[in-house]
Amino acid sequence: MKRLFRTLTLSLAAAAFLCACGPNVEQSDQYQSLLNRVDSLQKVNKQLKTNYNETLDLLNEIESGFSDLSEAEHNLVALSIENQGDTVSRRDQLLNEVDRVKNKIADQQNRIDNLQKQLSSSNAKNKTLAATINRLQGELDHKTAVIADLQKTISGQKEEIGKLTGTVAGLEKDVAGLKEQSANQQATIKQQDRDFNTVSYICGTEAELIEWGLFEKSGLFDPGHLLDLSNTAADFKSFDRRRVKSIPTNGKKIKLLTNHPGNSYAIVQEEDGTESIMINDVDNFWSISRFLVVRVKR
Repeated sequence: MKRLFRTLTLSLAAAAFLCACGPNVEQSDQYQSLLNRVDSLQKVNKQLKTNYNETLDLLNEIESGFSDLSEAEHNLVALSIENQGDTVSRRDQLLNEVDRVKNKIADQQNRIDNLQKQLSSSNAKNKTLAATINRLQGELDHKTAVIADLQKTISGQKEEIGKLTGTVAGLEKDVAGLKEQSANQQATIKQQDRDFNTVSYICGTEAELIEWGLFEKSGLFDPGHLLDLSNTAADFKSFDRRRVKSIPTNGKKIKLLTNHPGNSYAIVQEEDGTESIMINDVDNFWSISRFLVVRVKR
């Protein structure tokens, strides 16, 4: 650029000298040729200044871009450490952040390519600028490799998390199945417990028991006998045998028609004259029959 400035100065001096030589000089071909050369050199000088300023602006953009890229890279690394072992959705967020950094790298590459084009289109060989471009390209290549490696790691973690998620989902399904099975078993056990401990009783006069289809008698001197109780439609009262120790009969001179060990209960007279059955050994009392039929007199 200094050489161009020196040439331009000499050309202007020569033009001034020719003007001083006389009025006819301005009409000469030599004079016009010199003026054209001065004009051309001025245009070249202007273009060189423009290119120089554009190069400086582009270098400033690249330096600023590297600053932004370094900050984005730092945030990305911090985010990847923070999300170690996190969910697939957070991994997707991390990969999106990687894409954003890659876009910044692409912008930087585009700027460096433009700078390289400017250097290639220039007639002058600028070793300093070429070295700067090589340095910037090397730095960008390094960052590109770092981000590519990080993306590979994150993608691998995402795939691993996906597999683990599938495994966990399968285990959760198995656990849910076991819970359901356990709940069904518990319900069955409870129902069996209720069935096992549910007992029924009914009290009535001999005539009532016959009417209800529980008792049968063939004649006056026939003591009578109980009928099948399993399919009866009589109005038995049911309860949990573990919770009832005293059974009121609302009658007198009661007689237990079903089989119950005599040492498992006692007949107690109430204040109103009626009798009740006091059970003192629950398991023994209900060991023979889960039905209690009591004949009473009123």
